[in-house]
This record gives sequence, C-alpha cells and structure tokens, in this order.
Amino acid sequence: MMNHPVVSIGIGSYNNARYLVTLLDSVRAQTYPAIELIVVDDCSTDNSAEVVENWTRQTGYPVIFVQHEKNQGVVRTFSECTQLATGQYVSLVGSDDVLDPDLIAQTVAEFDRRGPRCGAVYADCRLIDADGHEMAPSFLRYFNPAYADAPPEGNLIVPLLRGLYLPTLTTTVRREALEAVGPHDETLFSEDLDMWLRISRTFHFAYLPAVLGSYRVHDRSAIHTNKLALNETYFRIYRKGYFEGAEEWAAARHSLADHAEHYYASQGPEAPARLWFAFRETRLPKTALFWLMARLGVKYTALRRATGR
Repeated sequence: MMNHPVVSIGIGSYNNARYLVTLLDSVRAQTYPAIELIVVDDCSTDNSAEVVENWTRQTGYPVIFVQHEKNQGVVRTFSECTQLATGQYVSLVGSDDVLDPDLIAQTVAEFDRRGPRCGAVYADCRLIDADGHEMAPSFLRYFNPAYADAPPEGNLIVPLLRGLYLPTLTTTVRREALEAVGPHDETLFSEDLDMWLRISRTFHFAYLPAVLGSYRVHDRSAIHTNKLALNETYFRIYRKGYFEGAEEWAAARHSLADHAEHYYASQGPEAPARLWFAFRETRLPKTALFWLMARLGVKYTALRRATGR
C-alpha cells in the first residue's frame, strides 16, 4: 500500500457559521486520503462552534477543534493551526472559502515533482460572492494582472514586493520550510506577506497551473479588512530588512512609497512619523509631500482635489 504523507488543513474560524459546512464538506470531499483537519475558532459570536461540533458528530470525520475563550486575532489563530499541525505539508484556509476536490492531491503531486527545495506550491482559484456565485474565474488574473500570463516561481521576494498577491487557500507549505523560517509573527495584523518573504529567502515557490478553490468575497472577507492595519504591517515588515541586493531594495522602497500613500489616506494617528520614515528611506518627492501634508493636517482627499489626482 502506498504511504501518503499527511497534509494538515488548518481552518481559522471567526463568525462565518453560514459558510462553514460548505468548507468542511469540501475538506471531507478531498480525493487525497491522508488529511489532518484542524479548526481553531477565535471566539466567534455566532454559532460557528456549534456548526463544527454538529458537523463532526454527523459525519464522523476526525477534527482537532480548539475554541478560544477570547478573541486573539487572525494571525494568532492561524499560528495555532500551524503549531497543532503534524503533517508533512500545511495548508491554512479561511472559514468562508471552498476547496476543489483535487486540490490536495494535485498539490502533493507537484511537491513530489519539484523536489525538496520546493517550500511552497500555489494554485489559482476563482472568486465567488456571499451566495456562491462566480464573480471572476481567476484570482491571479483579477488581483495580479501583471503576472496573470506567467505566474512567477522560485524566489518570489521581488514579485511579492511589487504587489503579487497569493491566494492563501490554494497555497500549501512544506513543513521543513515552516520550521526553517520560524513561527508566524503574531505582532502583525496580517501574516501572509511576512511568511512568504521569509520562505522565499531559503526555499522555492512552485506554481500549479490549475484553478483549485473558491475565494469568497463578502463584507467581512480579507480584502475589506482594516487597511490602516495592513499598511502598518508593511512598515513593520520593511523595518525587518529582509532584502538583499539592489533589485530587492528598489522594489521594497517602491512598495514602501505606495504604502505611505495608503497610510496617509487612512489618516493613521502615526502618519507624520511613518511618512517621515518613508521619505528618509525612499527620497521620493511624493513621500515628502505626503509627510508635509500630514504634518499640516491636510487630508488626503483635499490633496487629491488640489492636485487633480
């Protein structure tokens, strides 16, 4: 009998009771035979915990289920999923997404084909709305038009800094890569970019050319989350200084300038200090302008009207 490596699927659950059964059924429907399912509920205020318990009882499918007594945030929740995982490969999924039946089987086959230097495999997925209707056939084309025809592989540091957005639900990581780069940084609002950058420094990413999941877009999904906190996350990542060589630093500074504009637009309380740091690092006229306007208390909308932007 073939010995299949275990794949751990960690679900970070928070107030998505409406979608949980669809996701759990999609895990149960995987064609791959060796799956460890982990659900960490981050103190949901709806009946998410009851949904998981009822589904487990009705299906008999084994689930490692953890409930937080108080809300700890998305990064801590997914970090706990990773810590609980025992599989050779780890996949982290939001509680509102859906997996196609062959996702794990095709991903493991791709890892086998690529060899041990492959630290992560990512595939495409479609976008669906709150009711499950398709909004766009390709996540990668929708969010990354510059890379749509040739999704990058190997070291992804520069593409990530230039705006490459990977679909987490169809991205699976080798355990050795997670162990090599260390745990999630729980001080950050969002964990994806920081983890992908660290993995890219030591391991390769592989692209699996298939649509293998559904990313749900609704009023509580990740693309509608706190944009100020997301920009603050990038400032913190930049200060870590992961970057090497002229191309990486140029991409990092360009991204810093973009995030500085978004930070100014979000009217964060630390805007003058953040924007001064961005100007010192980038030496770009626009970051100097954003810093000066923030110091003077000029709102971003007023600046845009005045400059015709």
